[in-house]
Amino acid sequence: MDHKSVSTTQRYYTVSLKRKRDAVTKLAAHVVDNHGRPRPISEAAYELRSVAVPYGGCTEPSNVKAAGGSCPIRFQCASCGFYRPDPSYLPAIEQHINELRADRETAQAMDAAEFVISAFTAQITAFEQVTDRMRRRLAALPATERQEIEEASTILRKARAGNTHALLPLTVVSRTDPA
Repeated sequence: MDHKSVSTTQRYYTVSLKRKRDAVTKLAAHVVDNHGRPRPISEAAYELRSVAVPYGGCTEPSNVKAAGGSCPIRFQCASCGFYRPDPSYLPAIEQHINELRADRETAQAMDAAEFVISAFTAQITAFEQVTDRMRRRLAALPATERQEIEEASTILRKARAGNTHALLPLTVVSRTDPA
């Protein structure tokens, strides 16, 4: 909406359920795995059998059951076979790659152990593979379909950004028996 901060727009702009559902329908066919291979899923699976993680979706059953709070490999998504990003996550993944590069540079400047540097490099490579393959698949699509996917991606990014509302604190009231 052309505000300096997206939080200003979030105060009054919401994505309707219909627009979100339409976007999910378009993007469900473009979900990939951690290697960037196509893993299209049904719309129901997109929303019900996965949980949002910072750079895509997670289909690992124990993590889904725990609403995303129980990752067995500590949220190293790019190395997980249950990781399922779609094109709407491309900007976030690319930002994360840049952050990983900066962290790797910092670790090198700190003379960190080689395994730390290697871990950063491996994560960067894994995420780059996902984004490269996803971008190649998108580039191979007809222009009209690419435009639809970009519009659907924008809608889902807005919907995710709007889900950051703060919950009000609740006061616990204990009931006493009037006996």
